[in-house]
Amino acid sequence: MRTHEVAGQTHDTPQVTAARSRSGPRSPGSFQGTAGNAVVARMVTVSRMMTEDQFTQGTGGTSRRDRSQITKVDGALAAFYALPDTRPGARLLALKDIVSACGDYVAHKGGAGSRVAGTNRLGDQARAAQGQLDPEGVFRDLLTVIDRTMEEGKHPGLDLRDPAGEALRASQSLPAPRFDAMMRDFVRKLGALREDETLPEETRSVIGELMAVVPLVTVMQYPQGGKGGMKLDPAAAEDDPAFTFNVDTQVRGGTSFLLGHIAHELTHVAAHQAFGSSPVMELVQSGATDQEVAALARERQQTLAELKAALAGSAEFDDFQRDMLEEKLVYGAQPLKLELYASTFEKAGKITAAQKERLVGWGTAAGNASGTLVEYDTVLNQMLIYLHMWRTSQDNPFYVLLRKAAQAAFDRRSRARAGGPEDQPAQPPQG
Repeated sequence: MRTHEVAGQTHDTPQVTAARSRSGPRSPGSFQGTAGNAVVARMVTVSRMMTEDQFTQGTGGTSRRDRSQITKVDGALAAFYALPDTRPGARLLALKDIVSACGDYVAHKGGAGSRVAGTNRLGDQARAAQGQLDPEGVFRDLLTVIDRTMEEGKHPGLDLRDPAGEALRASQSLPAPRFDAMMRDFVRKLGALREDETLPEETRSVIGELMAVVPLVTVMQYPQGGKGGMKLDPAAAEDDPAFTFNVDTQVRGGTSFLLGHIAHELTHVAAHQAFGSSPVMELVQSGATDQEVAALARERQQTLAELKAALAGSAEFDDFQRDMLEEKLVYGAQPLKLELYASTFEKAGKITAAQKERLVGWGTAAGNASGTLVEYDTVLNQMLIYLHMWRTSQDNPFYVLLRKAAQAAFDRRSRARAGGPEDQPAQPPQG
């Protein structure tokens, strides 16, 4: 089945558009904070929480209060009420702070004292109030929380309130139709990045290619008993493919992480369509020889090595960003990856024994760069999204090299899609 959109074109995106900017892209925090929460039609406000005055009066009034540890509970409660209803994710974290402060105070008093009963009541109310918040609103707003933490140069994983874990739990609680609708909105956000005039043309072309295959993804769901990722529906006709996207919602890097993940998985679909791949979705033109595959793997492995060197020499990235990029560079070239996928898929009845034999042969030909045959294009496109949303300088040597590599991979897919030669690397002379 061919889709209605041509790779590389730009189109109007329904519901959500990113603001155009000549001075620089909008930050992930502001992008998600406005466009994201606008689609949440229903915000559940917290009820049955005592007010600050009620808590003060119920815990001994103001007499000598400033000398007591109870002021830490007062502060947590005040911080909660300072947040508007439109910040359900931040309110969830504030409620967790109240529960923690109440527990600390009761422990400090040894469970006895005139203020303990009222403090326990507040802690119970804050704990119960967490379940009253709209889970979709919580998920979206926690992305904003993580985005803003990253914008401040802080490591989001160091927040003991675990916003990424809370976002994961919120997404898991959504009914399947609502989860699917929410994720399709994030797909539209990815497409809307093309409206940003600062977006590099290489990235614009890639996003256009990815938007062209979105209609082939018929289901977007929380992973059902397995890992996140894209899979081909085995019941779909060969000329009318359909894919299920098991979305990874442990968004430890906020909006940039989620949109990068979406770009990664849609690249699997785009490459599958371009190369005529098996359900393993290998990044190799159907019919390639072992010699061609070996040369292709060497080229990709060399590019990843050059990217690693450029990353090591860049001082622009903070520790968290560097870790995310290094993770992708390693993931893109793991040894034995294609062979493992081939064996797993054959055992599950998703590919034939002959297909497995061919893929294992390609993996062997690739040597220790087997991973480049299934994850190279995907991680390049994922990092393109990261760097744009992080507002990385476009003359950063790592970014320059990444765009060059991603463009070469895009061109290879485009040639294959057009029915021409994939343009495998030149073969070494035979001695």
